[in-house]
Amino acid sequence: MIKLNQLLLVIIKYSQWLFISWFVIIAILTLLPGSALPHISWQFISIDKTVHIVLFAVLVLFGLLGVENNRLKIGPWPKLTIIMGSIGYGYILEYLQSYVPDRSYDFADLTADCVGTLVGYGLFLGITIILSKTG
Repeated sequence: MIKLNQLLLVIIKYSQWLFISWFVIIAILTLLPGSALPHISWQFISIDKTVHIVLFAVLVLFGLLGVENNRLKIGPWPKLTIIMGSIGYGYILEYLQSYVPDRSYDFADLTADCVGTLVGYGLFLGITIILSKTG
């Protein structure tokens, strides 16, 4: 069984490729026509918003791990660029959805994207603390 630290080191090593791949995956999933997506409904919480949070949390986590470990080189303020870029990316995708059949701009989805960005930042901080204590 792979240890958590080993997994984190592999993720860090490939973080730039994971970030780019995840960026493309999000675009594909969010710009598919609504009829191509399964309809899943929970009574407790919207699965759609949960998916948005997870997608953007993972995107930000990969991006921040990449810039922290010099795998991604993005301007003078790389962490801020990842965070603000993710929010902007969420807005652009929501706007583009208004032109996709059976999809629409949804402010609640954009809010979930922003929450996911914050969750990703929190995960990054937690992982940074874990690695600093074990490294």
